[in-house]
Amino acid sequence: MPEGNVIHRLARAHDRDLAGRRLAVSAAQKRFAKEARALDGRVLDRAEARGKHLFHHWRHGPIVHIHLGMFGDFYRRELPAPPLRPTVRLRLASRAAVWDLIGPPTCEIVTEDEYAAILARLGPDILSARPDARRALERLKRTDAPIAHALLDQRIVSGIGNIYRAEALFLDGLHPLRPASSLTMDELEKLWTTVRRMMRRGVARPRISTIEPADRIRARRAEPDGRSFYVYGESLCLRCGSSVRSFPLSGRTMYACPVCQPAASVPRARK
Repeated sequence: MPEGNVIHRLARAHDRDLAGRRLAVSAAQKRFAKEARALDGRVLDRAEARGKHLFHHWRHGPIVHIHLGMFGDFYRRELPAPPLRPTVRLRLASRAAVWDLIGPPTCEIVTEDEYAAILARLGPDILSARPDARRALERLKRTDAPIAHALLDQRIVSGIGNIYRAEALFLDGLHPLRPASSLTMDELEKLWTTVRRMMRRGVARPRISTIEPADRIRARRAEPDGRSFYVYGESLCLRCGSSVRSFPLSGRTMYACPVCQPAASVPRARK
């Protein structure tokens, strides 16, 4: 599932190519054909990323809410655009570029009240310009769930996904099963800073890489093309060479180094 860095990068690209322009809007699938006709010829004011949700705000018109889920994605087409494929849920075309949306579980027109309700369900967006870090950290501090599970709870903090939770916990030496409530505020603040730094870097780059500058030479030695992750999807820890352990958590596969993130550091949850 695309994480918040991908959604923020899409919002920037849509603003660049589409915002402030009168767009030709179409759809190959019936499930959004009526809505596409209603949008055709309107001006898109702006795109907005909130966690893993993308919103298109149309001038004097509705709001389109998009969630890419596991398999959805936007594809930028060069001009002249190719014919619509049957899989295209939504096509947005300007004189600058054409964007096709394919495979999202959610692509819908919402009212202002529905838009506000979606935002109300989300925790602070870690990639927003001024995120409410204190509110997110206090929510983490109140839950006894494993910290790796809590980081994926979009009601606590929005935008973090499986890659960044694994890599941030590794960099901070935190075992993924440690109860979130057992972390000190200093540890939580450091974790927030680590995730935010990596994800902001991920907004600017199409290829996700969490390797810190100090470890890049080691990453190039590990793999000819340069390794992208410390533990995520890897068999050996980049730093100590130990076998990476993987296990299911929150419906995803969690990765951790037993040496750099020792289980002995996992205290019991509060009673």
